[in-house]
Amino acid sequence: MKKTAYVLLFIFFCQRVNAQPAEDTMHVAEDSFVLPAYKLNPAYLKDSWGALKYTAGRPLKWKGKDWTRFGVVIGAAGGLMTMDWEIRHRAKKMHAPFATSVANTVEPFGNFYGLYIFPTIYVAGELLHQPKVASVGLRGAQSLAISTVIYTAAKKMIRRRRPDEASSPFDYRIPFAGKRYTSSPSGHSNTIFTVATVLATEFHEHRWVPWAAYSVASLTALSRVYHNRHWSSDIFLGSMLGHYVTRAVYRYHKEKKKTILLP
Repeated sequence: MKKTAYVLLFIFFCQRVNAQPAEDTMHVAEDSFVLPAYKLNPAYLKDSWGALKYTAGRPLKWKGKDWTRFGVVIGAAGGLMTMDWEIRHRAKKMHAPFATSVANTVEPFGNFYGLYIFPTIYVAGELLHQPKVASVGLRGAQSLAISTVIYTAAKKMIRRRRPDEASSPFDYRIPFAGKRYTSSPSGHSNTIFTVATVLATEFHEHRWVPWAAYSVASLTALSRVYHNRHWSSDIFLGSMLGHYVTRAVYRYHKEKKKTILLP
């Protein structure tokens, strides 16, 4: 029943955000460029491969500000790591019926619901004959696929024990070792912050969308600490990964320097 309700909610949302006549391209004020109107065809798949290569290789082109931003993220993650045990302890003491209900409600957005959001938006756009909405679904799916690939690679390298199995937040293994060492970064956080960043970028003209998207994303990430499945530094890294990878994907489109209308 809940799944059906969420699908209907997305279709209603798509109708509302496209009350104006549909256009073949979409403007994003944040980066001041025009996004292409996508269709599900070989050109889209080719473009996705290009976006993956660009995003994965992006660190090789970082400059001073990029490295500063990276240093801040790593420094913040390191600071959280020193507090992981205390945060875990406090989260367990905060358990209450209402908090548990909220956590149980939002947690699926980082897994099941998060994976189906963009296909649902795409199908809704096709059914409603809204090219803009369908394109959002395809761009979102592209961003999510790329962030998932990079997140999976990171998790293979960072082998950390989950808090419900560990006796210390510093229980690590060497890369690719320890099958049960899958705590960092948080996949739920990566998924939902990818979703939130896409929605906040695509529907920026509706001021409530970024607030709603990032609020749900934050609650979803925190639910993983509440359920003792991740350390606080895990969800922070997962969230930042989802956010910045998605921004890199949109930067890829910006650096094409011209609007591309895929056939």
